[in-house]
Amino acid sequence: MPRTPAQNQTIKDRRRSKLILFALKAFAEYGYDHTAIDDITRPAKCSHGLFYHYFSSKEAVFDALIDEVLLGADEVPMAAALELGGTKGLRLLAEYAEKSAKVGSKALFVAKITIDLRTAKNLNANGKAFQKQHNMLNGLTELFRQGQEEGKVVAGNPKDIAVATLDLAQGAIARLVEEPQSTILSSDLLFGLILKGPIEE
Repeated sequence: MPRTPAQNQTIKDRRRSKLILFALKAFAEYGYDHTAIDDITRPAKCSHGLFYHYFSSKEAVFDALIDEVLLGADEVPMAAALELGGTKGLRLLAEYAEKSAKVGSKALFVAKITIDLRTAKNLNANGKAFQKQHNMLNGLTELFRQGQEEGKVVAGNPKDIAVATLDLAQGAIARLVEEPQSTILSSDLLFGLILKGPIEE
């Protein structure tokens, strides 16, 4: 018995969703600039022709990924952290990071893509808008500056400290993406490298 139009649409929707999930993994693993269509189609076991049936380009699948996955994900609570300010804001971010690391691979992929986008060069307008809206560097820089005023963050350029922190977080997330069973980096250890004492409870 032939499939109904509704059944055909369900199959198409599942294939498209599968491609978006494989794109999520590929962009997390290789970064936006270095991801090729083949990095998505090969593990998805689909042809380039089938990919192009759903998406016109790498940019188009990334746009879908932004709209359907990244924007719907649990966002980094940077606004709430900035409202708390200084080391209290850093504590909130640290707790969010540990929670995300424990949730599983999808949350890690989202976090890695969001952090990686700060250095992506070839984004289209939609990608650039997401990059600007989710720029964690500016927020962290301000929190570290406030922490220095509190006397609780090591001396130095707050932006440099924020860059170093994001680099460490990026490396830790990459390790968790590649080795899901590895140990989660403690936020106390991470921030212990740049704070003069424990993060305030």
